[in-house]
Amino acid sequence: MTAMPTTTVPTPVLTPSPGHTGSPPAASSGTSWAGTPSERAIGRWSARALLVLTVVYSADFVVGFAALGNLHDPLPDPYLGIGEVLILVMAPIMVALMLAIHACAPNRAKSFTLVALGWMLAAAAFTTTVHVVELSVARHVDPASFPGYARIFDFQWPSLLYAVDIVAWDVFFGLALLFAVPAFRRRSDTAARLGLIASGSLCLLGLIGPLTNAIGLRAIGIFGYTVVFAATCVPLARAFRSDVDDEGASLRP
Repeated sequence: MTAMPTTTVPTPVLTPSPGHTGSPPAASSGTSWAGTPSERAIGRWSARALLVLTVVYSADFVVGFAALGNLHDPLPDPYLGIGEVLILVMAPIMVALMLAIHACAPNRAKSFTLVALGWMLAAAAFTTTVHVVELSVARHVDPASFPGYARIFDFQWPSLLYAVDIVAWDVFFGLALLFAVPAFRRRSDTAARLGLIASGSLCLLGLIGPLTNAIGLRAIGIFGYTVVFAATCVPLARAFRSDVDDEGASLRP
């Protein structure tokens, strides 16, 4: 019996497609920081921009109330107008930051960061509506000819638009920060994680003021979304670094 001839089938060698070099962003791991370089850049620059804008916003209010001479009367123009314009600039950047957090979050945290993104969208929408109304309608209505002007437009408690803005910042913004916490599980993100918890919790505690009609206690929430959040933006910006720096990178296949 003669042996049948054998043939050897060459094993195909996989080559990377043109234009793709290196490893893709790690998005499959349940714990590693994901996202593309562009998404991380959006998060990094959004955090830095919010730090600067929040500092300028706080300085505007400090100077305005110092010029006013007390903390009881509403902040006058031009300080109030400047603050409202700054909020309109901040609102879309807040959404961009939370979108970047959601895009870069580990898979196991994405359900939480999606909720955080929803709360941040609500916060931005509510506060934008309030301050567009304040900058346009409120400044073209004569308070003397509108008996209910103060109860609708004034930023002095109780006021309808003031209450809506409190909901935006103390409730929606605070919840957005707290739901974003699970995205920051790395040991190197401890400062960002604790900052988000502190800022979000203080925002919610600020509700004690309007709920008890002791509006001065709302300063708790204001401190949370200005001073504490501004400080948190520093470690947040650092968190959006390259995925190769992840502590869990060696665990990825």
